Amino acid sequence: MQVNVNDYLDIYCPHYNDSQRMVGTGEQYVLYMVSHRGYRNCDPQLGFKRWECNRPHAPHAPIKFSEKFQRYSAFSLGYEFHVGQEYYYISTPTHHHGRSCLRLRVYVCCATGESLLCV
Repeated sequence: MQVNVNDYLDIYCPHYNDSQRMVGTGEQYVLYMVSHRGYRNCDPQLGFKRWECNRPHAPHAPIKFSEKFQRYSAFSLGYEFHVGQEYYYISTPTHHHGRSCLRLRVYVCCATGESLLCV
């Protein structure tokens, strides 16, 4: 996936309504930002926990996390992204310990208004 500086990536956690509550516990995931090696091997120990989707029966709506691909962050826990770099996310389910792994590679392209320069 390619994003530009100041774009947002929204992650929606699995969500089940009240009628599905008794069916099971629901899917729960932990999302990590990892190194390239962590991405290749689906190894969360080569990164850090970014978000946790652990409330599949949250009232009213699914839980949403947003990543803003910004160069500078005013928040001490904010992450800063660099143009021309790739960033890697993986997600592993907490409901079983198999080898299931979701992967997402994000390339930060350009500053706002420069997207025509990216190839």
